[in-house]
Amino acid sequence: MKERVIAAVKKMKREQWIVCGLAGLLLLVIAMPVKKTAQKEADDVQDTSKEVKGETDIRQEYEEQLERALSQVQGVGKVKVSVTMESTGKKIVEKDIPEDSETSSQKDGEGTENNSQSASSQETTVYEETQNGSQIPYVSSEIYPEIRGVLVIAEGGNDPALVQQIQEAVMALFHVDAHKIKVLKMK
Repeated sequence: MKERVIAAVKKMKREQWIVCGLAGLLLLVIAMPVKKTAQKEADDVQDTSKEVKGETDIRQEYEEQLERALSQVQGVGKVKVSVTMESTGKKIVEKDIPEDSETSSQKDGEGTENNSQSASSQETTVYEETQNGSQIPYVSSEIYPEIRGVLVIAEGGNDPALVQQIQEAVMALFHVDAHKIKVLKMK
């Protein structure tokens, strides 16, 4: 078994090594923790009071993340990324829905039984308290906007093998189809 692995590694071509390195680098970038300052954390708490995180904020995060990752790949050189979004995202707010039901039955003088049922429910938003005492809706999940397309302008954009690797990296990182990705050479 060990010999098979060693033989397979020795037979790998340059492009396969680059793809493996790029995939490993992307996994490393995704797994890296991000430090937040106290002010940034306070801003994040205030942002949850908005219904949707700004589309431009999410788009900028995606662009910066991809630029950082691709700039580390050999042969890419300087890189500029532009991401377009299909729609805005939304946050799903937790709701409390208590239900009341009541059943009653009556018999009239002829022995006929009348049954009646009534049910009512009232939907209320669940709130959480912030550090300063204000209440904000409790967000149970967030749906990010879909990516419409990605444009990558790179110094190494004239190498077809590198263009394919960049496309594969974008596809892996953002789950975007290949026809929605365009890689160009930087002037």
